[in-house]
Amino acid sequence: MKLKYFLILNLLISVGSFSQDSIPRFKWLRSGLVLGYANQNSFVKQEYDYFYENKIIKFSNHFNLSRARKHSWEILVEPSYYRSKHQMINYWFISHTVVNGDELRAKFMPLKTINEYVLNVGMVYRRYLNVNSSVYATLNSGPMYIDTDTERLKKGFAFSDILSVGYNYKMKKISFDAKCMFRHASNANLQMPNFGLNSVGFEVGSYYEFN
Repeated sequence: MKLKYFLILNLLISVGSFSQDSIPRFKWLRSGLVLGYANQNSFVKQEYDYFYENKIIKFSNHFNLSRARKHSWEILVEPSYYRSKHQMINYWFISHTVVNGDELRAKFMPLKTINEYVLNVGMVYRRYLNVNSSVYATLNSGPMYIDTDTERLKKGFAFSDILSVGYNYKMKKISFDAKCMFRHASNANLQMPNFGLNSVGFEVGSYYEFN
């Protein structure tokens, strides 16, 4: 009887070992440069109260969490810089009952340039199509600093949340990447105002594959 249980246990271990990749947990998988563009209303019409545009540069790093033959989970760490433009469009977004309403409209309605410094950390689920290509989805969030006041988000500390889906193609030690993304920036009501800033866009990148 004990021999039977021993054989079953060994079989389960063998199957588990066969289905798992030999990559160690938390191994640095790839590192690369990602460039992107996103906008408030160019791709998906959202709110008409404001204009918001991002030009994006990211240093993207992926670490193995777990891997099987057909799919894997990865940890994503992305220091990022957003060169953004913003403009309040809806004159009445600031109510006429606000005492300094005219002063605020004069401040927020001109087009302005904003710098955003972000550190996003999150998860990647990857499905392998073959040896060289894969599709994936990411969900990540992290702290950011925005250097300019807007009528929707106060200057200072905030959070950047991103949902994306993409495709990756690998050629030996180099891979190429393209994805669509949705981003929301807000500060969890730590400061007012906190209406948040949204953008939808795309990113392309190239990675060096360590594995």
